[in-house]
Amino acid sequence: MFTTSTILALCLSTVARAATVIYDFNITWVTANPDGVFPRPVVGINGQWPIPYLTATVGDQVIVNVNNQLGNQSTSLHFHGLYMNGTTDMDGPIGTTQCGIPPGASFKYNFTIDQPGTYWYHSHETSQYPDGLRGPLIVTDPDSPYKGKYDEERVLTISDWYHDQMPNMMRTFVSVVNPTGAEPVPEAALFNDTQNLTTPVQPDKIYMFRIINMGAFAGQYFWIEGHTMQIVEVDGIYTNPAAADMIYLTAAQRYSVLVTTKSDTSTNFVYVASMDQDLFDTIPATLNPNVTGWLVYDSNADLPQPALLDSFEPFDDFTLVPTDGEPLLPSSDISVPLTVSMINLNDGAN
Repeated sequence: MFTTSTILALCLSTVARAATVIYDFNITWVTANPDGVFPRPVVGINGQWPIPYLTATVGDQVIVNVNNQLGNQSTSLHFHGLYMNGTTDMDGPIGTTQCGIPPGASFKYNFTIDQPGTYWYHSHETSQYPDGLRGPLIVTDPDSPYKGKYDEERVLTISDWYHDQMPNMMRTFVSVVNPTGAEPVPEAALFNDTQNLTTPVQPDKIYMFRIINMGAFAGQYFWIEGHTMQIVEVDGIYTNPAAADMIYLTAAQRYSVLVTTKSDTSTNFVYVASMDQDLFDTIPATLNPNVTGWLVYDSNADLPQPALLDSFEPFDDFTLVPTDGEPLLPSSDISVPLTVSMINLNDGAN
């Protein structure tokens, strides 16, 4: 049984942990060329792109002061994966929980985070976020079951990338000239909003990679040559460790994996993300679906090219077991079958 002094000590400990984290964001247009092929306008923050990470600790109050300086578009921010219990007006979807922030106006997001894990934030104004307004949201956990079991963290974002801006593409996508609803195919894939990314590592260390698919459309296969990943978190839920050679991330999905580096530092190792081309109605002859990066053990050693694969064999995430031990729901008494189909309306608005 807890004494009054014990309860008071616990309360004071919780209060002492919590902090107020404040971000001031001016949302602006900047020019970027992440795939090295086509410079284009992107939506940045405070005159920069890629946009900054949001970081907080479980229990923190987060305040994001947003000023829309785009001039020609409204905007908003959505904090993807957070439940927003009690603060749904801070969730960001325009037309659902808030009005858009018009050009020249400001909005204050104010909420408390009680979920640990790997998340991301992005615009929720129509199709705006693939134009650049998306970035990692990392919530650290003093009580993580994996605390002390790794040496360092790395954040790795994966995304598809389009050369055209979203308003132009949406006019063609939702159009009578596209009656089947064929989605636009990306021009490239990116790691951390660039290509040919290098990640310096040290030997005999355990790294936790927080991997986020911030893409608009494409699912991504991901693997690290010569290394096995131990999955420990998916979408903010801790899991029992599960060994994987390859994982599959749908758009918006997040994984945290532990990677143990080798003792030998003479060789660098490639890691790859490959867009799931089964999602594309057509595959342009010029498309390179892969983006490549390297675990760099020795900056003077060669950066090898990825090996060719005969097939993709990602880890079966249905076999993951959450660490909380919550049992499965019991079998249902009644099953109601539903048939879902894509009905072609022949007017491009299906």
